[in-house]
Amino acid sequence: MTTRRVFLLSTGAIALGATRRGSAQPAARVYRVAITTTAGRDAPFFVAVERRFRELGYIEGKNFVLEFRSIAGRWDKLPEVVADLARTRPDVAIAAGGENVLKAFRQAMGTTPIVMMAVDFDPVEKNFIASLARPGGNITGVFLREIESAAKRLDLLKEALPKVTRVAALFDVSSRDQLHSVEEAAKKLGIALLPHQLRGSPYDFETALGAAASVKAQAVQALSSGAFFALRDQMIGAALKHRLPVIANPNYAEAGALISFGANFPHTYARAVDYVDRILKGAKPAELPVEQPTKYELIVNMKTAKTLGITIPPSVLVRADRVIE
Repeated sequence: MTTRRVFLLSTGAIALGATRRGSAQPAARVYRVAITTTAGRDAPFFVAVERRFRELGYIEGKNFVLEFRSIAGRWDKLPEVVADLARTRPDVAIAAGGENVLKAFRQAMGTTPIVMMAVDFDPVEKNFIASLARPGGNITGVFLREIESAAKRLDLLKEALPKVTRVAALFDVSSRDQLHSVEEAAKKLGIALLPHQLRGSPYDFETALGAAASVKAQAVQALSSGAFFALRDQMIGAALKHRLPVIANPNYAEAGALISFGANFPHTYARAVDYVDRILKGAKPAELPVEQPTKYELIVNMKTAKTLGITIPPSVLVRADRVIE
């Protein structure tokens, strides 16, 4: 759930009319919240974020203003963008994406509370927080264990396509931590893993997947990356051109991934808004336990299966939370 894009909710004073006695009423509070994303405002997880804000009573133009910026394909500009946002003095920041995103926010935001959406790294191991139960400092939020989910996806791929023995693994600088767990899973499954790191801007999936096909890859695993998500249509299109089924997180299901498994990203991102709400109401980030997703889903895209002439075993279909026909 899923590529790691900055939103800003800005404050301002709302002038209220003077009373009949001539005294001014106190200005209503309008909050600022900064949030990062690698996708557009139409991405399902961002739509879920906006919806959750409304459900909690945050109305754009009334008690907050939403400003959106995407950093997709502009990773070199990330520190600059976050530093610019920090100068607006947000009340809370939501750092959604890879380790580089949270690092940029921690460096720029000072003591501003930060709600993280740690997608593809362990925030305890990387020393962003003291522990999941009691994070300490000014960072809390949600930890998506994509490192473990990445290995589980390869298990599912082998179950769905038992004859597959050579799998290309696409990763980039923000998703390389997932590669080790996939390599370990590949050894246990008897799969020859063919890692391919994407570099440059924008990523050249056509060349990468053409190279994978030339060395007899039979399928592709896309590790979770915000940059990959932003270019998911190009990735899946190139894979299908070379008749390579793709397995990835649920954000890739509608784009044509054969099998998608992992945390429900819209639901999980909406949970970050709950953290923002609690902090704005006085809770301390240091004392808010980090949450881990409890809602996982398996999606099978039968349109892609038919296009590629693949038969999905009943043992996989019966466990699917959703089948795309």
